[in-house]
This record gives sequence, C-alpha cells and structure tokens, in this order.
Amino acid sequence: MTSLRSASFAVAAGVCALAAAYATPAKATNGYFSAGFDAESKGMAGSGLVTGDGPVASALNPALGVKMGNEAGGCISAFMPHRDTTVTGGRGNAYLQNGVFDSDKELFFVPCAGVNYMVRDDLSVGMLLYANGGMNTEYPTNIYSPGFGTVADAPLGVDLSQAFMSANVAYRLMPNVTLGVAPIMAIQRFKAYGLSPFGGSSTSRSNLTDNGYDYSYGAGAKVGAVWDVNSWLSLAVAGQSPIFMSRLDKYAGLFADHGDFDIPPTDSEGVNFKITPKVDLMLEHQGIYYKFVDSVSNSGNNPTGGTFNWRLGDEAGAGFGWGNMHVFRIGSQWKATDDLTLRGGYSYNTDFTKDDQLLFNILAPATIKHHLSVGASYDITPSWGLSFAYTHAFSQSFTGQFIGVPTNGGSQVIKLRMDQDEATVGLKYRW
Repeated sequence: MTSLRSASFAVAAGVCALAAAYATPAKATNGYFSAGFDAESKGMAGSGLVTGDGPVASALNPALGVKMGNEAGGCISAFMPHRDTTVTGGRGNAYLQNGVFDSDKELFFVPCAGVNYMVRDDLSVGMLLYANGGMNTEYPTNIYSPGFGTVADAPLGVDLSQAFMSANVAYRLMPNVTLGVAPIMAIQRFKAYGLSPFGGSSTSRSNLTDNGYDYSYGAGAKVGAVWDVNSWLSLAVAGQSPIFMSRLDKYAGLFADHGDFDIPPTDSEGVNFKITPKVDLMLEHQGIYYKFVDSVSNSGNNPTGGTFNWRLGDEAGAGFGWGNMHVFRIGSQWKATDDLTLRGGYSYNTDFTKDDQLLFNILAPATIKHHLSVGASYDITPSWGLSFAYTHAFSQSFTGQFIGVPTNGGSQVIKLRMDQDEATVGLKYRW
C-alpha cells in the first residue's frame, strides 16, 4: 500500500509539473488576484481558509494539508470577462478618441492542479499549481491614437499572466492546531501593444511596446495556521510574502524602475462556524497590498494639465495608481447527503483606484466589487469526486476626468466598466 501511495504521489506531481509548463493565464476578479483557485473555493466566492476541501485548498492556506488526507486532482475554468471604455468630452485634438470601445478576448480557459500526501497522521506534503492574471485587454481601436499626436497601430492592449508552483508542508502541532508553510516559485508573462503614443514620455522607446511576450521569474513563501477552538468554532490566518521577480527587460521603458513588476504580499483571516454538523458558515478577509509594487501603485495622472510630470520606466515612473485592496467574503457549505455537498458565497472588494487614475487603467479596468457564487461536489465513488462552481461578478463602472492640455482638447471623461462570469469543473481522487 505504501508503494502504491508513493507512486500515486509521484504521478500527480508529474501532472502538476506538466500543467505548469503549459498553463494558460488565470484572469482574476480581485484586481489581478484570483477569487479562489479550485472549484471548491470558487463555489464559495474564494472562501475556504478552514475547510480544507479540494486538492488545491492549500493554495489558500498551507496549514490545510493535514485536514485533506491523500488527495489529487485538478480543475478547468472558463472565464468570461466583459469590459468596455467610454470616453466623452474634449474638443479638437483631444488626447483620447471619443466613443465606446469594447475589449475583445472574452473567453479564457484556466487550469489548476494539486496533490496532497499524508506522511503521518500529523504531517502532510503536497504540490500545487495555480495562477493569477487579469490585466488582459484588447481594443480593436486604439483609444490613445491619434489624439496624442502619434498615429499608433491597432489593436491596443496588454496581457499579464502569473503562474505559481508551490511545495506544501503541513504539521499538526497540537490536536487542535495545525501549521503550514509553502515555498513558492513564480513565472509571469507580459506583453503590451499599441502604446507608441507614449513614446515621448518613456525612458526607452524601444522597450515600451510591441515587443511580444517577455518572461520573469521569482520566489516567495506562504505560511498559515488553523486553530479549532472547539466543536463549532475554528480560526485561520494565512500570509504570503512579496514575490520578488526578475525584470521584464522588453518593457523597461513602460514599467516603473526599468521593468520591475514584483508580486505584492497578501494576508487572510477567517472564522468558520459549524452551525450544525453538516453546515459551515465562513467569514473571511483578504488584504492585497498593491502599494508594494511601484509599477502598479505609482500615480499615472496628469495633475498639471500640461507636460506629464513623470517618465515611463523611471524608478518613480507612472503606474496604474492602484491602492491596497481589501476583500470581504461570506461562504457556506452544506453536506446535503453522504455524497452531495452544496456551496454558496458572496464577496465584496474595496475600490482599486481613484477617479483621477483612469488614463492607464483603460488597459486594466479592474472595476469589479461584488461577486456571487454557487457550487457543488458529488462523490461518484468513495475514491472519485466531481465538483462544479459558477461565479457572476456584477457590472461595475468607474468614472473620472482626465485633465489634458487646454489648448489640445482640454479635459475628457473616462468611464471604465466590467462584468464577469466564470464556470469551473474539478475532478479529484482520494486514496
């Protein structure tokens, strides 16, 4: 039996590695962070710091491994974001083209994979693959051209994806306390196109736009803990360090500090109430500290209404003006029968930026604030289980004024809007 379990772990680990090599980007809803990573957590709007249900649960909290048992599996999500930008106002040679512009590329397929192995009753190890992303837009018309004085090629857009591979260790320190740690390796891929109108404001025109995909690599770690206070109350915390990435050299003239684009730190806290032996209610918070990354948090506005007071690519160069984001979640699951578990959840995000920071956020309109999710798991056999989740992120818009040069069209109003749908199917095997 031991050799069989070892073989199962090795095979599942190989599947994770293979999936990492061919992973497509995840397109997320909390800025560019995913609202859950597998069907079980997505069915509760990203909740699950305590429950430990699903082969990728340790991506939320590495302390969950000892609660999961021997388990391997994966998921595939169909993510469907719907984004548009509306520009009004200005006159003559205004900075932006007026009109309503829809972003193409409204369907993405996103994988996840994981395996967890019980070394002893109080010790587990695992491997996980999961992803972030979400700064993907493609406008058939270049909104920035020709108003900026440069006729740029269309389309206009960016594509960012981040994949994570982690090795997870969880240990039961006491009968009611578990701890976990997960070293993380990360890879991110990025490209931008249609940004030549900003060439005069860049430190390096040749490393600003239309250079195809560039890749960067880095590492960090996540830690977590679960405390089962009593039979009806559990508390959990988890935190991820900053992930320091190598520079995106092909876009050193776009991102602040010469192409630097690290992954920000996060923290999560949750409480789980066992309402009945078959019903769990979860209240959770997640902080995503985008201000740690200058390329994301630096201001990108033009407060003087004249020459831009920044240079793209400088250490203090323009960014997207994102602030720290806080996500509040309510999740629940009900063991309806021995084979069927039903789930639901709601989450709320704080604003991602201010109304004077929309010039560059045309490329990344992360306006979503409200998500509603449902999900279910069904045990086909004692070993095999199937899970499903569906999330709708309600339409949300963000409107602000871009202050242009008075003699060049004056100010214009930018409205960013987005809604999203996501369906996820997961399969797991227990032994």
